[in-house]
Amino acid sequence: MKKLFYAALIFFIFTICVNAFALTDSEKKRMSSFVSAFTETGFFNFDLEDKEPDADEVLSEYEEPITHLGNPANLTELIRFGIFHNLIHGQDNLKQCRDKNCESGALTLDKKIVFDTVKKYFGLDISRKDLSIIAEDPSAAFSYDGKLFHFDEESFKEPGNDTVYFADVQGVTKRGEYLMFAGDIYDSKKITNRPGMFAAIVKPVKNSWVIISMTTDWVTNSGRD
Repeated sequence: MKKLFYAALIFFIFTICVNAFALTDSEKKRMSSFVSAFTETGFFNFDLEDKEPDADEVLSEYEEPITHLGNPANLTELIRFGIFHNLIHGQDNLKQCRDKNCESGALTLDKKIVFDTVKKYFGLDISRKDLSIIAEDPSAAFSYDGKLFHFDEESFKEPGNDTVYFADVQGVTKRGEYLMFAGDIYDSKKITNRPGMFAAIVKPVKNSWVIISMTTDWVTNSGRD
C-alpha cells in the first residue's frame, strides 16, 4: 500500500501548508476543473516519461499501474484523451461521418482539434508523430484517415459502468517550477462519495497549467468499479 500511504502523507502535508499557499474559491474551482478533465476521461495514473512499463512492479489491490504517455506505444492513449475530451466539452467540433457506410464510426473529429487538445492539457506536440500505430493497436476505439479521426461515442464508454469522477483540489504546494495539486476524487453524481485521493504535478503556463504526472490511490479495493 505504498502509494496509498504516499497519498495520505501528501494530503497531510498539504493540510498543514494550506495557509502558506492560500487559495481563493475561484482558484480552487479552476484547478479542480483542470484535474477533472483527466479523471472524467479515465486518466488517473500516468506520467509523461518515455519508458516501458515496469513488468516487475508489484502492485497492491489498491493500486493501478502508471501509464507512461511519453512512450510512443501509448500515443493512442493521448489521442483517446483528445477525442474523449471533445466528446464531453467540444460537441460543436464533432461532425457526422460523410462516408456511405461509416464503418469506422458515425462521428469524426479534425486531427488539428485533437492535436490542440493534447497540446493544451499535456504540453505535448503529437502533430508530427507517426500515427500508423493506431491501425496496429487493437485497443484503439477510433481510426484515422490522415485528416479525420473516426469513432462512435459508445466506444468511449466503459460497459456496465457509467460512473464519472471529478477532482476536488484541496491543497497546493510549490515544487521548483512546478506545482503539486492534491485532493479527493469524487463521484459526479454524489459529491460525498469520495473513493480516492490524488496528487498531480503540473507546470504553470499562461492562465493555466499542463499536466506532468498524476497518481491516484483508491481508498477501498473496489476502487472506481
